[in-house]
Amino acid sequence: MRRWRWSRLAVTWGIVSTVIVMTACNEKQGILPKSGGRLYEVLVVGDTDDIIRNVLEADVEGLPQHEPEFDVSSIASSQLNATLKLARNLVTVSINPDLYTTTRIRYEKNVYAQPQMVIHISAPSRKSLREDLNAQGKSLLTLLKRAETNATLLQLEHQRNAKAEHTIQEKFGHSLWIPMDMLSTKEGKDFVWLSNNSPTGMQNIVVYRSRTAKSTHEFVANRDSVMRKNIKGETDAMHMKTVLKTVRGVRIKEKGREITIYRGLWEMEGDEMGGPFVSHSIGDLTVEAFVFAPGMKKRNKLRQIEAALYTLK
Repeated sequence: MRRWRWSRLAVTWGIVSTVIVMTACNEKQGILPKSGGRLYEVLVVGDTDDIIRNVLEADVEGLPQHEPEFDVSSIASSQLNATLKLARNLVTVSINPDLYTTTRIRYEKNVYAQPQMVIHISAPSRKSLREDLNAQGKSLLTLLKRAETNATLLQLEHQRNAKAEHTIQEKFGHSLWIPMDMLSTKEGKDFVWLSNNSPTGMQNIVVYRSRTAKSTHEFVANRDSVMRKNIKGETDAMHMKTVLKTVRGVRIKEKGREITIYRGLWEMEGDEMGGPFVSHSIGDLTVEAFVFAPGMKKRNKLRQIEAALYTLK
């Protein structure tokens, strides 16, 4: 088989004082208009002290440069009109000591448009809001990131590469949604690499089997062994490797199975190429998304394909 070389051209929610109230999806009659806004963009209403903005603009973990979790626009409550209500992610803030005794977060889906996430945050004072969100801001981020992942999957569901998905099913006995534009494929022993091969930001998905890793060091050793064999540069001396000191792992449970999610940076041995990756490992099977986009923002490119990893069955 001809080697495909890669050249330069080519949660657990801990609740302390903050009370999280999750409301069911708002089922409305009739058809709602399509929501507006870009990926990972949030409109915040009534955040006069930028308390919510500071939470949402925290740095994304695992990127080689500073990028915020969300791009935030802020307006006063009086400025929220019918057009702005169509934002895909909307966060409203209400401060009133007569009505509230604790900070509360509740959400609704598809209130004014679809897909849409509307989050209402109420607190007795700005001091209370700031203190509570300093401790529990991750809960707010989780809500919004899940909403964006679901919105991405709604698009992906109807724009998929059936041929690539068949290859993965045949080789690994598992199904995984693959974006339509990932047309470049390389196969090896217990290994598949798919890529959009785009000159404006290369997005990639890798699926492979290796020994079950019990630690971050074992994961990196497994990953480097697989990548050394299968993802090479312009010469045999060039190959992908993991930047060990950047790798962070976390275990989650989803649908009764344990998934270890690793985030970090990769680079090419003997070259100046590199970028971020995120891997989901279940036993000896790993599905990974990685990006090569020099001189460009990488958050959206990585998160778009990271969403596909959650479709593994």
